[in-house]
Amino acid sequence: MVLRPDEFTEQGQEVLWLSDKIVRRYKHSQWDAEHLLLALLELKNGVPSEILRHMDVSVEAITARVIETLDVAPKTVHETTQLYPTPRSIRLLENAKAEAERFKDEFIGAEHLLIAATMERQGDLPRILEEFQVNPEKVYQALAEVRGTHRV
Repeated sequence: MVLRPDEFTEQGQEVLWLSDKIVRRYKHSQWDAEHLLLALLELKNGVPSEILRHMDVSVEAITARVIETLDVAPKTVHETTQLYPTPRSIRLLENAKAEAERFKDEFIGAEHLLIAATMERQGDLPRILEEFQVNPEKVYQALAEVRGTHRV
């Protein structure tokens, strides 16, 4: 499934843009779920950080943990112009779209990407989120309190 930028909110688009920059910052050739998570955490005034703070999760601590993971991932020798999405990043985007539809939202927002991240079961991402007790149920609850009935 190919998602178009116009299917995302401004924050959702910013997450995609930031994650691309993060892949390049770490000299990785594959765009993965951890890059998306770090982008969600680095989003200025973002809904994901607000949700995590509402859950009493230290955004700084979880950010540091994701950075540790990305620091040890294999790097490319030469800067690459072509980034390759992993099956995990594709699945995360597909799950985010499904979450937006479940919420009856018109666009995929950063909050949908965060929920989708909590659904991933492979790689370092689920271990990091589990370490900070971030799971779908807690995110849904915090989102309801932060967002209320507002739609995007």
